[in-house]
Amino acid sequence: MRKPDLNDGNQIQEYLKKLENAAGLPLLNLDTRQDISVSIRPNSTVSPGKFKADPLIPGGYLAHPQTMRALKKDLFLAGEDMEDLEDLYICLSCKTEIDRQFWHFCPYCGSSFQ
Repeated sequence: MRKPDLNDGNQIQEYLKKLENAAGLPLLNLDTRQDISVSIRPNSTVSPGKFKADPLIPGGYLAHPQTMRALKKDLFLAGEDMEDLEDLYICLSCKTEIDRQFWHFCPYCGSSFQ
């Protein structure tokens, strides 16, 4: 099965619907999904590519403005064992390993993906 375009939410959803576990049963039930929002406020004292717990908003985070621009706004999260959408990339500029499914560009140095 071909991986979806990670910038197309519809392709990702269709791909996830087709995944099966070892017993041939659906790996995920997207009909019972939960939409979750996380509050992230800009704070230039946080290092790029990092998040810090927000002391003012319980469950919220602080992030460098560059990190906030790099982060994709709609993410599919399916648990820790879900690696089918993983798209590891070594940034050519800063040499940091990044999972491109979460980012538009490198959150650490701001470089575009090749």
